[in-house]
Order: sequence, then C-alpha cells, then structure tokens
Amino acid sequence: MSTYAIGATGAVGIALESTMGTYVAPTVWVPILEESFVYTEDKYYSQQLRQQATDSDVKPSYYHIEGDIRMEVDVNFLPYFLMCSRHAITKTGAGPYVYKYTPTAVGGTSTAASGMVQRTASITILRNTGSLFGYTGCTMGGYEFTIENGVLIVNFTALGLGEENGSGTPSWIAPSLFGADAHTIYVDAAGTAPTFATPSNDFNGYTFRANHNAEAQNRIRPQRSASYVKFGKTDFELESELDFINKTEYDNFKAATVKAFKMESLIGGATFALATQAVRLQQNRVAYDAYDVALPGIGDIVMAGFTGHGLNIVGGDAYSIEVKSPVNIA
Repeated sequence: MSTYAIGATGAVGIALESTMGTYVAPTVWVPILEESFVYTEDKYYSQQLRQQATDSDVKPSYYHIEGDIRMEVDVNFLPYFLMCSRHAITKTGAGPYVYKYTPTAVGGTSTAASGMVQRTASITILRNTGSLFGYTGCTMGGYEFTIENGVLIVNFTALGLGEENGSGTPSWIAPSLFGADAHTIYVDAAGTAPTFATPSNDFNGYTFRANHNAEAQNRIRPQRSASYVKFGKTDFELESELDFINKTEYDNFKAATVKAFKMESLIGGATFALATQAVRLQQNRVAYDAYDVALPGIGDIVMAGFTGHGLNIVGGDAYSIEVKSPVNIA
C-alpha cells in the first residue's frame, strides 16, 4: 500500500545563500503553520497551421517560484526571513542581538550576500517521506503580522528564482512564542522619534502589513529560472478595531491627521531593553484611510474599524521592525 502523508509529516528549512540562486541545505528547520509554494510557468504551446484545430507542440518556458509561509512568530527563526526582505539592516548587542529592519529604495535582488545587507535564501520543503523540494533565490516580497487568539502570527509572501532537489534532515528546538500577555500597543503624534509614553487599551486586534510589490524577472540567457526579483512601490498599512469612546479619532480621520503607532511583544522583561526576546513593530507616520463606526446589536459594544495608510517621514524611518534574538547571523 502507498504511504500517504499528512501535513504533520512535513517540514520547512531555510538557509541564507552565499551566491544568489545557488542552493544551500537548511541551517535551521522552522516550525510553520502552512505553506503554499508553487512552481509557476507559462508553457509555450505552438499553434502551427497544419490542417488541424489543436496545438501542435509544447516547449518549457520561463518559470519562477511563489507562495506564502504562515508561522507563529519565534525570534529563533524570524531574523532569517527578514534578512531576505527589502530593508536596510543593522545589528547591535552581543547576545541577545537586536536586528533592526527599515525601508530602503533598493530596486531588486542582487548577488550581494554578506554582512548586514539584504540576502536571498534557499528554502527546503519536505512534503512526504523522501520528497524534498529545494527553492533557490528566495526573497520576501511582503509580510503581515497579526495577533490571533492572543498569539503573534506572521505570513510571508515569497518569490524564488528556481527549483531543484532539496537535501537535509529536520531537527527541532523548543518553541518560544509570544502569547496574550506579551503585547502592548502605543499611539502618539507622528514624528521621527515618538515618545510612546502611555499604552493604549482600546485595540481589539492588530495587523501590520507591508507589500513591496515584488515581481520575478526573466532575462534571455541559457536557463529558464528567473534572473532576479524586482521590487516596486512599498505599501504598508495598519488595521484594527477600536472601542468607540468619542468622535476624536473620527475627526482625525476626516482631517487626515497623521499619527505614530508601536506594538511590542516581549518575553523575559517589562521593556524592550530588558527583554531576552522581543519584537517591536513601529510606524512613525500613518493616516487613517478608513474609519468606520456603526451601531451593532442591542447588547454589543460600539466599535470603530480602521485602516491606516503608511507614509514616508522626512529625517526618519517610515516604519521599523526590530527583533531581539539569540540568533547570531554574520
């Protein structure tokens, strides 16, 4: 009888590449919730006029890899994925290390592969016993952080250059997740260095997403895999639901008032500086793009759903992602 696999038998590994598009076996195996990587190709079908009404021949065409990885946020793994996104990157500390990722205008992936610069990764996926898929030149074209049932979750949208057979044997470390007692949200006036003095207790949910509008690029050369990934305009936004107390924030929405937001998830300390593991998501200039208030049922709390549109800020970073982690990436 054939051996049929379920998701529980699968595994995903990642390794940063020394040369863009050259496969590297996993250096870490990452616990995920689900993935959807696919080989994407537009085959060429010949429509020769041969006294027939069907296609005559087929030739393989250019291809690339695309798909999502959805996982619980664990700082033992998060830096590897963020190293493969369009950001300027700094690293401080001596263990735990603080990685800070800020927007940059870099136009596409390149062969640069050392130091605190954007990298590409090989991602290996085990989908059944002995069935290892290797995806090369992977970069994160977008990501979404959200709090679900009190746990911080991230979804990465990836693009890869090519596919080959994967290798490696999965191994695991104990999970370290951010639960419901780890999160704090702050709101302040927009600026390059908001103080964020007082936590807000009005947020019913939190989602931060960024999209670099990435596209795989194929160029004429003697291979079919993508040549590189082009990044387009960076869009980022916030989404949540607030307790509706009064019309102050509604009036801010109508007046296009800009604000700053920060969400921190901490383990092992009451502040980011004291925590042993932490994630900080900060947006320094955001305008309400939508702010909707409606009357619910007779016994329900009146809430306001909002979407915030991120903007550039002169003299500072439009947003930043900071990760405090024991992982030492050279």
